[in-house]
Amino acid sequence: MDDLLAADCSMLDALAADPPAGPAALAARAGEQYPAANDEQRRRLEYLLDLLGTDGDAVLLDLLARLRTARLLAEVVRRGLPVPEPVLDQLVKELGYQPPVIDAAGLSGDRRRAKALGALLKDDDLCGRAALALARLGAREWTVPIARRLSAFAGLKHVFLTVALEEMGDPAAVPVLLDWLANGPELPAGDVHRALVRLSGRSPLLPSSADIRQVWAGLDLTAEPVPRVRDVAVDSPSALRFSVDEGRARVRVEFDPALPGSMWPRWDQTLRVGEQARYGVGSGCETCETTLRLLGFGPAEALAGAAQVREVLAEPRELGTATVRALEPLLQELETGHYRMLLADLPLERVRTAEQSWWWVRRTETRSAWEGDPDWPGIEHFQLPRAIPGEMPTYGSVVPSQPLDALDPATVDRYAEAIDRGERPAALLLAWAEDRYVSAQWPERFVLGIILDGHHRLAAYAAAGVPARLVLLVRGESGETVEEVVRGYARLDPA
Repeated sequence: MDDLLAADCSMLDALAADPPAGPAALAARAGEQYPAANDEQRRRLEYLLDLLGTDGDAVLLDLLARLRTARLLAEVVRRGLPVPEPVLDQLVKELGYQPPVIDAAGLSGDRRRAKALGALLKDDDLCGRAALALARLGAREWTVPIARRLSAFAGLKHVFLTVALEEMGDPAAVPVLLDWLANGPELPAGDVHRALVRLSGRSPLLPSSADIRQVWAGLDLTAEPVPRVRDVAVDSPSALRFSVDEGRARVRVEFDPALPGSMWPRWDQTLRVGEQARYGVGSGCETCETTLRLLGFGPAEALAGAAQVREVLAEPRELGTATVRALEPLLQELETGHYRMLLADLPLERVRTAEQSWWWVRRTETRSAWEGDPDWPGIEHFQLPRAIPGEMPTYGSVVPSQPLDALDPATVDRYAEAIDRGERPAALLLAWAEDRYVSAQWPERFVLGIILDGHHRLAAYAAAGVPARLVLLVRGESGETVEEVVRGYARLDPA
């Protein structure tokens, strides 16, 4: 085994011993060595070419043109690279329409390939990949045939088809999806609901997952959607519940488009404000790391109903129906769903480096045999200074929606003076919780928040070492979990 590993590493060792000058030359040398390499060596060389970016991509496409293997094609597809038309024609002849060829056809931009891909919708094993390829080509003449195939499948194939319809973006699928809800098989309807929200422009509130069919059956699709905040219930002076119906979803978390070549059509998600992608929030995989990665800030945008928001946040002492009504213009900008609103005072420290962050070294110190490289948001942020210990350690992290290094010092000083006088202005956060069992070895929980309003206030609280007053808008099923964590943190020994 040692001899085999040594042989596998020999090519890369040779490159390291005599490195070419620059990434283009290194990529070219890797391409020269690839044809004679064994499987493990090829895997390593493919990884090297991936690291070299566009220089590596050019070499990979050249290798594909010469060797035309399914393995190389899968690598090209994974990177989202269009295959030159003559090479793709040859691959179709030599390999037939197997999954990587289907994916490559979808990435080609060549609408002439739509007819061959449409014929694959009849193949139970290939129809999902073919549907996504047709969506990437924008071949809307196949929208209805894709939608009609839904009744034949459950599970992952069903998800592939609904995601394809979402990415096609064609409202012609809506009547077929409504018919599936009314007359189709008694299967989970969550993915059809997502597709209908995307394609119909409507986002009705679902009392429960079992009511999806009933809700859509009773919806007048000819009427203009009217955002409403409803079902307000005050649980205590610091906690209440409310629902948003037909929310405008200007602030939302949504699935990214399916990655070419992936076996999972729904995976990564992105937090967006308007059209601007702010943070990648990772997948729902329960054994994967929690992730929150900065994608961009975009221009500063005023909150809806900014005057009322600032008035509510001036120094809130309790929550009530009046709080919800004052914040209603902003709450209508959220996604449709069920929410909790919490009022809490929590200590927050300002984090400027990865080494200070729960996302990096501090968290992994609790793991006895960590082998990965945890990510961090890539930006200054705030966090709870202590973890809540237990069988599932809990960490808290608050990320900005505008860069903290661009804050106005005079405004921070003004809030610091108010805090020193005993005033408690609040910041407004969108929050949620994630429970993970990382690599099936390390259970942990993250409570995450993104600042909607109050960056200067939080900076002032952190500098003063005074617990920050927060109004938390907690989405979905995270409500009870976040409330439990907030109360649990308040009971920690401050030592």
